[in-house]
Amino acid sequence: MDAHRRSDTDDGAVRVALGFDSGRNRELLAQLLAQYDVIEFEASVPEETDLCIVDEGAFARLRDALTEWKADSQPTAAPALLVATGDETALWEEYGDAVGTAVDAIQSIPAPKRAIETRVSALLETREESKLATDRRNQLELYGRAMDGAEIGIIITEADGDYPVVYTNDGFLDITGYDREEVLGRNCRFLQGPDTDEQTRTELREALQSREQVSVEILNYRKSGEPFWNELEIVPVTEDGTVSHFIGFQRDITERKSRERILQRHQRIVQSVSDPILVLDPAGTIEYANDAAAQVFGAGTTDTAITTLFDEEQAGELMDTLMLALARDETHEQELTLPGDRHTYQFRFQPETLEGSRRVIVVARDITDIRRQQERLSVLDRVLRHNLRNKLNVVAGHAATLTDAPDSDPETIQSAGERISAAADSLLDIAEAVREFGDETSIDGQTGQQRDLAALVEQTVPRLEITYPDANVETVTPESAMAVCPDQIEFCLDKLFDDAIDRSGEASNITVSVIDRADVVELRVHDDGETMPQIERNALMTGSETPLEHTQGIALWLVRWAVEGVGGQFRVDAENGTTVTLSLPAG
Repeated sequence: MDAHRRSDTDDGAVRVALGFDSGRNRELLAQLLAQYDVIEFEASVPEETDLCIVDEGAFARLRDALTEWKADSQPTAAPALLVATGDETALWEEYGDAVGTAVDAIQSIPAPKRAIETRVSALLETREESKLATDRRNQLELYGRAMDGAEIGIIITEADGDYPVVYTNDGFLDITGYDREEVLGRNCRFLQGPDTDEQTRTELREALQSREQVSVEILNYRKSGEPFWNELEIVPVTEDGTVSHFIGFQRDITERKSRERILQRHQRIVQSVSDPILVLDPAGTIEYANDAAAQVFGAGTTDTAITTLFDEEQAGELMDTLMLALARDETHEQELTLPGDRHTYQFRFQPETLEGSRRVIVVARDITDIRRQQERLSVLDRVLRHNLRNKLNVVAGHAATLTDAPDSDPETIQSAGERISAAADSLLDIAEAVREFGDETSIDGQTGQQRDLAALVEQTVPRLEITYPDANVETVTPESAMAVCPDQIEFCLDKLFDDAIDRSGEASNITVSVIDRADVVELRVHDDGETMPQIERNALMTGSETPLEHTQGIALWLVRWAVEGVGGQFRVDAENGTTVTLSLPAG
């Protein structure tokens, strides 16, 4: 240690104060101690003095000042040296009562310069070490006050033996419920209990043995036996390169763990729900998506705007609904259709305050099947009512003819009966088609079946040719074309053929073809007869009927719904006749 400088807490050189009556001795000593900041004093000791040197002439009048200076400097040492002429032993006998209270050492003069320098250096080293010790003690006291006032638990243990506790703050006692006397000298494992995780115990034990820092969450027990979750961090304290102690910091996180368990339970519930659930910020950015949402909207939707999932028109409608829900702080709903798979979802926007911030919880429910069923019921209602009304009007009209003119000629009676029979047959055909279709299986929820459409066509067309011997039928098929087909695929092919015959006549030219396009397989039935009316094509292609746009029969609707049930598509084209195409997923 450099005794010629102050400690790190002070500025400037070491200050030596001289109190001398002998001007000659003062001058000689000042020259000898020129490396220090040498000052003179006549009464009280100047501030920032590190060492006082007085001669025997000045000692009598400065003794009280020295005593006061030494007392005021406590606990830091304030060394004072008495320089006097004579034998040192005699001097100690003469001034012995002042040693410790006014002076710390006596130097007889004359003496070699080296002896005086050594004595001064020793006293200054004592001063320096005392100041460092005081600083360290002040720091420890500060740390102690800080630890005692901390809300978290703090303990200090020895690093040897069974790691006994040598210090505990009030926070630790408050958390655990123990008294200080019950903690000191013990290993902290007394906080563990029957449900404390064994793996966590092992982790702590190995960290202590390795003299390493460790952080764990451990189930501990209070003195009352009540369990609590303890966030424990242990830090080794090193002195001279060796770990001498461990400091442990404890935080009671029972409430946080309880919230985490509740949150985890809620997350499991949310993740188990089949409906997509999103959490949006007020700007519409997706902050959270459950597994169902990730499957529907894509895995990378988090941190993206929800509007990117929809086309421009629907995105505008979505944001209008979102802003309305936030502005009115109430739930609002909006039906939107995903551009890719055309599935319709009912989005429910619920404003909430989560962790102090406004958020919107969005629950999307797939109502595609509901809307399809509604459309199908509407179609069935219109078609059946339209056909029933028309056919029953025919029946009623011709029945009236027979009733009103019972004596009509045989030709009139026969014509009326034939028309009544034809109308009845038409109604029976509709009923039979619905029955036959419904007996197969439900439309939606089908997994489909792997079928070779090329083989199916080659097997079915000859049977249809027997039914309609006057038709000119051509088939165009590859060697094989595997596709995912609805359970009613034979029904569909029969009805497409029947529809072509009904439209173009029994002597028409019909082409049944299968085209394998790798990802889809197309089944086409083309006839060169009268083109399907535009009104009927519009109804079939849009998937719904209106009072002005409707079809004459039910068969093609049943075909369309069967194909859509396995993810296929139905299309009608009018060019050189009529072509009905079923696009089915490749098998």
